[in-house]
Order: sequence, then structure tokens, then C-alpha cells
Amino acid sequence: MGGREKNALVYGVHVYGNLYGCSKELLKDEVYLLKVVKEAADVAGALVVSTFYYKFGVNGGISVVAIVAESHISIHTWPEHEYATVDVYTCGSHTNPMAAFEYIAKSLNAKKVEVFMSDRSYYTDIKVSSEDKGENVS
Repeated sequence: MGGREKNALVYGVHVYGNLYGCSKELLKDEVYLLKVVKEAADVAGALVVSTFYYKFGVNGGISVVAIVAESHISIHTWPEHEYATVDVYTCGSHTNPMAAFEYIAKSLNAKKVEVFMSDRSYYTDIKVSSEDKGENVS
């Protein structure tokens, strides 16, 4: 993030995106997807705390989530469209969420990849007062 992490009270990076043209069979395989999120966490330098998945019917998509000590990694699949979305959010400058995202895209044989990155850090130079009110969405 351009060296600003030295001024961060909380350092976080969220890498997320869309994977197109993925292998239909891999997108339906919960065992494989669980393996991929665990390996992606290792690639990122994150510690897996828990993993789980939810399968939407026999031939439907799957949501796979790894809770890591640093935050989370998730894959959501639509095999019928050869499509998946991926989120890798980690806190701590010791992690590499982009490497994890790239590992997942490669593991799903994505033919086209859209990737985005958001700085989720809280910097020491950001002033917050009790009068500052964020938007509350319920």
C-alpha cells in the first residue's frame, strides 16, 4: 500500500474479484475447494482457524470459507456459468492476500480474471471525533 502500513494502527488489505471460464467440475467439488482455500491461506502466510462450506443442491454452486487468524478467504461458485467470486481479506503486513487470490484463480483454471484491491487499514493520521458519524445500514 505504498509504505503507509508503517503508520497503520490496523493494517488490512482486501483482494477480491471474479473468475470466468473456470472448470465446472472443480467448481462443484467441495473437497477440492476446501483444499484450495487452505493452500491459499498458506500461500498468503495466514493461519487457518476454521473452514466450512455450503453446497446449493447436488449440481449447484458451493460457498467455501476459511476463517484465518488474520480475517477470511472465501470462494463462491456457479458451475453452470463456469464462474466464481473470490475474497481474500487479511490483516497484518506479514500476509500476502494477492498471492492467495492468484493461487485460487490458477487452481480453478480461470480463463479470465478480474481483480480488485481495497485498503482496509486504519491509519494514525486519520482523525475521528465523537461527532463523526458513519452511515448506519441496517
